[in-house]
Amino acid sequence: MSNTILYISFLLLSILGCTLSNNWLILWFWIELQSLSLIPMLSSNVSPRSIESTNKYFLFQAAGSALLLLGILIRLFVSGNILIQGNYSWIEYFIITLSFCIKIGIFPAHFWFIDVMQGINFWNGLFVAIPSKIIPIYMIIYISNSLSITLINTIGISSIIIGSIFGIHQLQLRKLIALSSIAHLGWIILIFPNINNWLGIILFIAYIIMITPLFWLGNIFNLEHLSKTNNISNNIILTNVLLISILSMAGFPPLLGFFYKWIMFHIILNNNSALIITILISASLLSLYFYIQICIGTYIMQWPLSKTIFSNSYFVLNNNIPLWTILITNTTIFYLLWIIWPLTSIWSI
Repeated sequence: MSNTILYISFLLLSILGCTLSNNWLILWFWIELQSLSLIPMLSSNVSPRSIESTNKYFLFQAAGSALLLLGILIRLFVSGNILIQGNYSWIEYFIITLSFCIKIGIFPAHFWFIDVMQGINFWNGLFVAIPSKIIPIYMIIYISNSLSITLINTIGISSIIIGSIFGIHQLQLRKLIALSSIAHLGWIILIFPNINNWLGIILFIAYIIMITPLFWLGNIFNLEHLSKTNNISNNIILTNVLLISILSMAGFPPLLGFFYKWIMFHIILNNNSALIITILISASLLSLYFYIQICIGTYIMQWPLSKTIFSNSYFVLNNNIPLWTILITNTTIFYLLWIIWPLTSIWSI
């Protein structure tokens, strides 16, 4: 336990250090510290599949770091400095962005992330899916400029399409989480350069709130396959928490995921991107279809127990804390988005 706290401390320290860095070499050091703090955590569960996933994670992180160093060297020769601020040529931005895409596992290097998530446990998967992606996403958005719009749109749209198409008929929970993460990171990369910093932070927190209950339930009940939820079949409350989280990830109204995507649609429409919004709506409807299909199949299996929804005891707060927590959190974040978003037009960040 003490080792885990130490590794988490190094992980948080690296994130803080990156936000305060102004030099690419120092930033590269903090990114490597983050990777090194995650690798011992991933290898804590000694099994052939876990070791394979850890090796894959290490190899792709090393490849991303080598490509990032190449981008830093090219920036040194082209621009004459290695500061993060300043203008970037197309080749500099392309190589640096590609290195970060490899590190976080989105298009065009999404395949390793799905395989690694399938081979590690849910607790380790939480750290791979959320904290390890903060720095690369922050840097992709921070150095973006007018020359990078085409590249950002290509990466974002491709990640959303991959996450939607490959999720069809996918019943393995960890792969489903990985594909959802790829799709939502595509949304984030696509819209973050066009929004206010505070709204961007709230949207990323909303993404964390949507995906965390899936890791929590998967870790507690060792859920490997969504068609075999026998571990929670006797607990209708946790079953509903699982279904609400999946529907929220799908963007089903009136849950958090619906307003999360609604605001993103509005932002993209304000930029007169009709073709992009058409592609995104089609991908969202496709993902909504297979998410609802999963929920209907799960709920049919739980129907004898779910009839207790009509009993008076079902709505007693003390007996249903997880369900009420998810519902209240969804509603609270929605109101934060609803209130703060109009105010961002008059804020100067």
